[in-house]
Amino acid sequence: MKIFSRNRKINISIFIFLFINFAFLVKYLSRVTAYFLVVSFALITIFYFVLKFRNKISVPKTSEKVIIYLVFFLFLVGSGFVFNKIPVETLNVDRWSVITSFWDNFFNDEYVYFANSTMGNPPGPMPFYYILALPFYAIGELGWYSVVGFFIFYFILKFSEKSNQILLFFLLLLLISPFYLWEIVTRSNIFLNASLVLFSLVLLLKTFQDENKKIFLNGILIGLLLSTRNVFVIPYIVTFLFVLKSKQISFRELLKIGVISIIVFIATFLPFVWNHFSDFFIMNPFIIQSGFLMPTELSMICVLISLGAFWLCKKGNDIYFFSGVFLLLPIVIHFIYQIIIHGFHETFFNSRADISYFILCLPFFVYYIIENEKVILKS
Repeated sequence: MKIFSRNRKINISIFIFLFINFAFLVKYLSRVTAYFLVVSFALITIFYFVLKFRNKISVPKTSEKVIIYLVFFLFLVGSGFVFNKIPVETLNVDRWSVITSFWDNFFNDEYVYFANSTMGNPPGPMPFYYILALPFYAIGELGWYSVVGFFIFYFILKFSEKSNQILLFFLLLLLISPFYLWEIVTRSNIFLNASLVLFSLVLLLKTFQDENKKIFLNGILIGLLLSTRNVFVIPYIVTFLFVLKSKQISFRELLKIGVISIIVFIATFLPFVWNHFSDFFIMNPFIIQSGFLMPTELSMICVLISLGAFWLCKKGNDIYFFSGVFLLLPIVIHFIYQIIIHGFHETFFNSRADISYFILCLPFFVYYIIENEKVILKS
């Protein structure tokens, strides 16, 4: 389809990356200056030109690794400073509290999905989301959980054998992106969770040569990551439709991966519903998540639309682009739904709809841009 030519997909990915950053700037700068639109537009224009002329930005090859390690060091020091200066109790974002209340209930032998955050929100994500956060709950600072997202994305690029030049540019771009700075300050972890799913897709496409590894390793990993947020079923639908279509996997192999994933997915619930089976049917993440963003019927429509990836994905890289598109779709519909009911100002500025869920798609779009870096630089 001409509408989805490679250059157009690259431009769409860049536009979405810039637009989501622009939305974060507008929302949060509006609280500190009356000129928030002008400032936001100016900053995003700078971002655009940095992306457009990134082939003009380079450092000596001998210095690349040193600079990358320096970036790591400064990022860790800066994050520690932020965590020390901005207590979680002063935040209007309660993801840290959702995790804390979940584990508080668990260690008090209470049903975890009856927990409530400081803002009265129940723990919506699936169990493995909280298992990943447990070490950071134990040390008393969930901000470091958010920091891990940066290193996961770095690992994906290293695993994909990207050059140090590309690594350095996109890691710096990530660190100055308003959406990621917001994640660090608020101790959010959406970018981390989405990056883990992205890694599982990259790994899956790299392990097709070994049938046993393909089936068991990917089945286990997919089962665990589906036990974070149910919306991540979308990238897996996109991926498996493509690999079936391109005959990289048989239906029998796909069925085996699916069975292993389901078994692992169910197993993640067992420690938390043991002795609480009746409570599970009263309150569980399926109930919480299905009604949180938008009516269940609209959520199912978004999942069904993702089946269109069967016709849209032509090459392996298309998996990342269309995963981003179909992850973006539910939150766009959610915003439209809330705007119709409550108006734009109430929805956007007063957080009737949660802008942070736009972050779900960003690792996929950024990785698609990186995968096509040679094409971009040539053009």
